[in-house]
Amino acid sequence: MRILWLDINASYSHSSLAIPALHAQLSKSIEEIHSWRVVSGSINRETTYYLTEISDFSPDIILSTLWLFNHKKVLSVLERAKALSPNIRIILGGPEFLGDNKDFLNKNRFTEAIFRGEGEDIFPEFIANIESVRSYSNISGFCYIDEQGLYIDNGVAIVANFSQLNPPESSPLFDWNKPFVQIETSRGCFNRCSFCISGDERKVDNIPLESLESRFDNILHHNVNEVRILDRTFNANAKRAAHLLKLFKKYSPYIQFHLEVHPSLLDVNLREILEDLPNGLLHIEAGVQSFEESVLKSCNRFGSSKDTAEGVRFLRSLGKFEVHCDLIAALPHYTYREILNDTLMLIELYPHEIQLEVLKLLPGTEMTRNASAFNIKYSPTPPYEALETPWISFNELRLSSALSKILDSYYNNVVWRGCFRSVMLENRDFLEHFTLHYSQNSPENNINNESRGLYLYNYAKINYQNALIHIILCWMENGFSNRTGPGLLSKQWRFGEQLHNPIFDLEDRNSAYRYVEYDSKRYWFKHTKNSNSYKSISNFIEIL
Repeated sequence: MRILWLDINASYSHSSLAIPALHAQLSKSIEEIHSWRVVSGSINRETTYYLTEISDFSPDIILSTLWLFNHKKVLSVLERAKALSPNIRIILGGPEFLGDNKDFLNKNRFTEAIFRGEGEDIFPEFIANIESVRSYSNISGFCYIDEQGLYIDNGVAIVANFSQLNPPESSPLFDWNKPFVQIETSRGCFNRCSFCISGDERKVDNIPLESLESRFDNILHHNVNEVRILDRTFNANAKRAAHLLKLFKKYSPYIQFHLEVHPSLLDVNLREILEDLPNGLLHIEAGVQSFEESVLKSCNRFGSSKDTAEGVRFLRSLGKFEVHCDLIAALPHYTYREILNDTLMLIELYPHEIQLEVLKLLPGTEMTRNASAFNIKYSPTPPYEALETPWISFNELRLSSALSKILDSYYNNVVWRGCFRSVMLENRDFLEHFTLHYSQNSPENNINNESRGLYLYNYAKINYQNALIHIILCWMENGFSNRTGPGLLSKQWRFGEQLHNPIFDLEDRNSAYRYVEYDSKRYWFKHTKNSNSYKSISNFIEIL
């Protein structure tokens, strides 16, 4: 039988871990009975490309996984593939199917069956009985419409012994050509966050450290320099996390590890180990979600907001790892005012990135099951975003989306982060007013750092003049145009002028100078004369 995996991802750098994870569990004898093909690409690739690849292989069966960002594209390809070849059998799985699948199967009759849950244990049995839907009709996890039109639901499949699975990297279908490798060192989560697909009652299973070390050695052998640890809460078991961090240290500086940590669970031992690790070894996603205790409680999230803030402060104080933090708008009891306050708190704590997302009510989560009890209105189609709650209106969620774009454009931007932070901390109401302005006057050409700076400058010039100096200095230090915005305030200094230049070096023939006079001070900037860039290489403040 000819089996094709359709692997459509959000971007080129990603690949589906499900494909090699499932395939790795097959015995050689079962694997060799069938012909296998993986067709990969991103959601931005033309549908005709996928159809051509499918047609060339002429599969009997297509397998694919769906999640909220590839849902629409995958179904678009599969509907057309089925129209071209009506005898193709299509079987799907993935996070999109953790809830009830009856409506999906009735609406998408080109799909033979849906699989729900963890597939590694049952995949060999499924492949051994793949001849028809009747052959695997009793396997755990499968949902389908039978010949009488009845919906058959075989529950949720759970892997019995996660640590004994063959690793995905052992499959010949594992893609070593991507910039990073994903690894689960554990499955399940002690936290029962109601908005997360891992917030169920599944027990936590860990992979032994010695097994992980051999896998990391294999990754190093393949010259992959980034590993993304998929554990929902890396430091849930502090003792195990300490052992893993010491293991990671062995691979510095050749591999960087991405981790998701709960900042309120950093004990003394973990902090000492983190302080001892080499620069750049880790990229840390610090889960915040909200600093409001009532919000955390409503979501069944463990950990106090005070400890979380202190944990973020500690991680950032290390100064050796990228630290990213996230907030989720539209969680129960979370108001727009509290979102603004929490954003300002994070700006004070100064992580490298702040991500603000609107709550997505994912299939199979407790939050989705209880949406009506919370009176949360949300989109019934991907990405299932919340539209309104009793605590935040539709318009306030629109403002939250504008705030998210502002954070991406300015705070998460290394060029503007320091400037933006200074403006926010000196003007506590700036963020609220700027977000409202941004939502009503969304910039059409805000595509580069100069246009972003000009937009911010024009707003501050009318509304917050005390913020202008931060924008002017950032503009000049980064060498943006002298013919617009803050650049128009600058003047070129030439040798021989009466005006004293405090940073002029008579022996230096390769430098040019500009200055800005503002608020009883003169700001001097030195840049390379023969370069196309006016980016400052040194500067000086002179009190007038």
